[in-house]
Amino acid sequence: MNLPSSPSTGPSTGSLPTGRAGAVVTDAAPLQVPPPAAAFLGPHHLVHRPDTPEGFLLSATPPGRHRFGFSARLPEAHPLFADSTAPFHDVLYPMESLRQMAVFAAGRYFRVPDNRRILLADCAFAITALPSWQRAAPAGARLTLDLDLTPADVVKGVPRSMDCGASISIDDEECGTVRARLVFLMPGVYRNHRANSRRESERTAGGNSGLPDGHGVPGAELVGRCSPRNVLIGLPLEEDDESLTFPVNIPAAREVLPDSGSEVPAALFLEASRQAALFGVGELYGLAPGHAVLTRWEAAFRGFAEPGLPLLCSVRPQHRGTPGEVRRDAAGRPFAELSLVFTQGIRVVAEVSTSVLQIC
Repeated sequence: MNLPSSPSTGPSTGSLPTGRAGAVVTDAAPLQVPPPAAAFLGPHHLVHRPDTPEGFLLSATPPGRHRFGFSARLPEAHPLFADSTAPFHDVLYPMESLRQMAVFAAGRYFRVPDNRRILLADCAFAITALPSWQRAAPAGARLTLDLDLTPADVVKGVPRSMDCGASISIDDEECGTVRARLVFLMPGVYRNHRANSRRESERTAGGNSGLPDGHGVPGAELVGRCSPRNVLIGLPLEEDDESLTFPVNIPAAREVLPDSGSEVPAALFLEASRQAALFGVGELYGLAPGHAVLTRWEAAFRGFAEPGLPLLCSVRPQHRGTPGEVRRDAAGRPFAELSLVFTQGIRVVAEVSTSVLQIC
């Protein structure tokens, strides 16, 4: 999967704007990053860090690695990012920051034409220092990402894909990593892939993209959220001692997640898999979802999810063994490792593995 956005550039500005939503790319000619990034991420800055003298002086953009610095205040009153039951900053924010900044840089620095469709082929994050993620009483923790964006499969100066990676720091303490691989598709190639995926899904998936009629949803605290508005999965359709299968509420996701448009939001797979994983550790391991946090998440996408068809997420333990057997980290805290699969009909859309740690 995922889900196409088009890179674009904003108007030139003579100086860096301050005190207003938006992002600024700083090189020889600062550029304001347009929505949707500005609207969803809030005030933030993106600074280009060329590796060569000509990059600094001439804004030259050879088709090699480019380095960037992203900075923002972590949201403390956001209806989604500040809605966790656990007292931690939301990992969705740096993940979405990386994706949106990479989409912007693809057009601004890597000459990717506006008509290319952007596919998220795989992505991952890891928390490496959990204390830094805890929300402290004073508001306004500062997030920084040191980004490396490297084009690949360059044809006539235009890349067909791009590798993206970043180290995450909060208040200058390095505490995580995030990476992604983007693929840039020609319009005709995109249409063919999309049509083939749609035909296969329609052949084996019936119903609409919301929850089945009369189907209930979990309590918000069971999926790590405070507000029912942010619950994106229904109660399990199927369950046994080793697995659970949830319906994903695509219409609800498009109301609360970025870059919805006519597509399935790119962030849906992280948020829906997190909610399914948190509910799953409660059912399969007896852990407390409201006091748990994802410390690792890795996803690979296959094709496209269709916004008008049912989407299911199945959860099972990653390792075979005694059902409900809890493992512990070096500090003695219980954690579980899970595998999740998103399907539309018989077609696998995404595969995810994750680790969920309970904070005692």
